[in-house]
Amino acid sequence: MGAFVAAGYVPHVQEQLNSRFAIGDALSEMIGFQEEFKLFSPPHTLKSAFALLNIAPVGETDREGFFKYLKSLMKTKAEVDEVTSTLSGHDQILASLRENLESKRPLPVYFTWHIGETPKGIVRITSGEPYSFSGETYLTISVPTIREDRPKAGKRKKK
Repeated sequence: MGAFVAAGYVPHVQEQLNSRFAIGDALSEMIGFQEEFKLFSPPHTLKSAFALLNIAPVGETDREGFFKYLKSLMKTKAEVDEVTSTLSGHDQILASLRENLESKRPLPVYFTWHIGETPKGIVRITSGEPYSFSGETYLTISVPTIREDRPKAGKRKKK
């Protein structure tokens, strides 16, 4: 995110995301939202889903930047378990969340970041054990970031 959202907000957004899809009641609630409202299905976007779930930075400029970042994922590529997807990064995240939440054994979801290799980067979706202290398997969604000090990196307006 970096170029779209102040660096101090990125861990906060990550915590919001990971809390909403955590083991237990949070995951059950997300399964219910998907069942009832098809939240992670077309015609919904990540922006509309996350706005409804109130997942975003609190500052107006950074909130707008976060939603622009989510839109930018429509121009990224994606891979699932190291296999290139035919979907954009944005659409692959929606499809993976939908598939997971509608499965017989939904996994908790762990969101993380990685450095974008190019300005468009790539969304990486895998499953595994993201925490060294837990043997629990998660669906892991890693999205590319752009450093906030990188030239021409979204030019987030600072107030």
